[in-house]
Amino acid sequence: MSDLFFGQTCTASFDFQSAGAAHTFDFTFEPDEVEFINFTQWRNIAGGRPISTYYRDRTDPAHAFQQNVIDSAAGSSFNFNLATTNGFTVADTSGGPDSLHANITAITAADPTVITHTAYAFQDNQIVRLTDLGNVGVTNRGMGALNNNRYKITVLTATTFSLKDVITGEPIDSTIFTPYVSGGRITLETTVISLNNPQVFPYSNTNPYNPNPQEYKPIVYRLTAGTAVMGVDNNLFRIKVTKYGQMTNLGDLA
Repeated sequence: MSDLFFGQTCTASFDFQSAGAAHTFDFTFEPDEVEFINFTQWRNIAGGRPISTYYRDRTDPAHAFQQNVIDSAAGSSFNFNLATTNGFTVADTSGGPDSLHANITAITAADPTVITHTAYAFQDNQIVRLTDLGNVGVTNRGMGALNNNRYKITVLTATTFSLKDVITGEPIDSTIFTPYVSGGRITLETTVISLNNPQVFPYSNTNPYNPNPQEYKPIVYRLTAGTAVMGVDNNLFRIKVTKYGQMTNLGDLA
């Protein structure tokens, strides 16, 4: 939601009954603040934690900013403490635009050209675009002739593939290109275009056959609340989840 509605405030709320154990919650947007209100421990329970709050990018994500009841005889007697263990853990899934990219670590000046890349599950006959090669500012990263071009690939190992012409399928010969220096990025542009590739065994009997269409991979925003937050079994909670429309750091106002 926050990815699509930039600058808009997003909110959500949930009620639940705790099992007294850590639990992972899924949200439809990346929260800037999540407040866990423990109604059961709100009532003068010495040692109780009626409020635990998560703030994105404030100290370590595992921390929880908490109110802590310190006197069961005085409902207004609280301490404010920072739980550094069993607080919050960000558990987002990978996805979004960056899930379609890998970084180049080497390019051989050969026929065919072989690209070495960071871990990514490429497949034969996918089409990729190579960028950030050649002259980038004052830095020459080499292999400028490959920059911003689309190529069909043949997977060689988990971290290497060779290049072919998208139309003819002929191997790309880079023996006379400027030698590779560093940098470069790979963007996956198309899904598999050959039937039954990657191999499906036995062959799919669906009609029409759908060869693994490429889809945008959304990020699932997840936050794990530890035992310091979740209280004990049967505690009643409400969660308030907020994505700020705008947040500005005003710096030192002195």
